[in-house]
Amino acid sequence: MAIVNVTDDSFSDGGLYCELPSAINHASLCIKQGAHIIDIGAQSTRPGASEVGPQIEIKRLVPLIKELKILHPNIPISVDTFHHSVAKKVLNVGADWINDVSGGRHDPEMFNVIADKNCPYVLTHSRGNSMTMDSLAKYKNVVIDVKNELSNQIDLALSVGIKNEQIIIDPGIGFAKNVDHNLTLLRNLEVFSSMNNPLLIGASRKRFIGSVIDESDPAKRIFGTAAVASRCVIAGIDILRVHDVKEISQVVKMTNSII
Repeated sequence: MAIVNVTDDSFSDGGLYCELPSAINHASLCIKQGAHIIDIGAQSTRPGASEVGPQIEIKRLVPLIKELKILHPNIPISVDTFHHSVAKKVLNVGADWINDVSGGRHDPEMFNVIADKNCPYVLTHSRGNSMTMDSLAKYKNVVIDVKNELSNQIDLALSVGIKNEQIIIDPGIGFAKNVDHNLTLLRNLEVFSSMNNPLLIGASRKRFIGSVIDESDPAKRIFGTAAVASRCVIAGIDILRVHDVKEISQVVKMTNSII
């Protein structure tokens, strides 16, 4: 899954693809380099990010989705949003998936839209929002707590009519987790890959990698990201959400050839 952020404040690539031609070119390059899914976000979910609101998200997303569906009709488009109104609009104009970093917590109507549209839904573990999540990174046992909280959200989703086969789970690396929490989750990925849903991991370029390898520039965290990607392949993860498609595709192929 390739990341295409049409935002001006994302932690790694904010401002690079705000204009429609640059976003189309980048998405097309990612597909050429091996991306199977394009994940478009119009709202930064980095710590401290301000919400732009549904209308701005829709304004940024709709033209890009329409163009990409013409250029690459067979490539699924995922939209990274936690607003049900955005989800409904983008699914109506051609998007295929919804990737909700709030796991349905931010907007209770989200589950109803997903049930109605019968589309794939990435249900992510997180706590709070961009402004509060760092203060909520407190767990008795991060693996057990994250698994239980994910299970609770899955049960809620199922209760409103979402089918289990629609749900892809994401333990939310970097969302209300400190460095040790993230590393512990990565060491214990098999706990999540043994659940009854496909598993997505989005660790690309994140700050915990920067902390481990002492690299403040997100764009220079590719080798740290590659190590995480290799660990994910070994654990049987289904989807990797990445910025550097060509390089991480090579990591995936090489790791698969060894294990």
